Amino acid sequence: MALTRRDAREAAFAVLFQVDVGRMRPETAIETTLSGKEAHGGNLEYIQRVVLGTLQNLKSVDETISRLTIGWTLERMGAVDRNLLRLAVYEILFLDDIPVNVAINEAVTLARKFGDEESWKFVNGILGKLAREMKET
Repeated sequence: MALTRRDAREAAFAVLFQVDVGRMRPETAIETTLSGKEAHGGNLEYIQRVVLGTLQNLKSVDETISRLTIGWTLERMGAVDRNLLRLAVYEILFLDDIPVNVAINEAVTLARKFGDEESWKFVNGILGKLAREMKET
């Protein structure tokens, strides 16, 4: 079965999680995550683009998250929340072809699926703050 864009975003999150928590190489994590799945064309390109882009811009992405999460450090944050925020912040700041509201809604959906009871609220609050900041500039 071919991946939908939502499946591709979930796969990208899984890869970032494996790189962060499991210290896996991105290429290995992509291969492992996509094993047995039909990822080709636009969705495969999307996964590679957001994973590698997030990792290449990790310092800037993490600085943005740290600035928005007053009283939280990246290390203190749950790994699910941290990596969902990284993915969404990268999409919002660096990808013009993904609307801000789509990046936020998808991150919140994934937080509901993979995080704890409060994850979606935390992710939504931080990303909403970023969206408001961007409207003001």
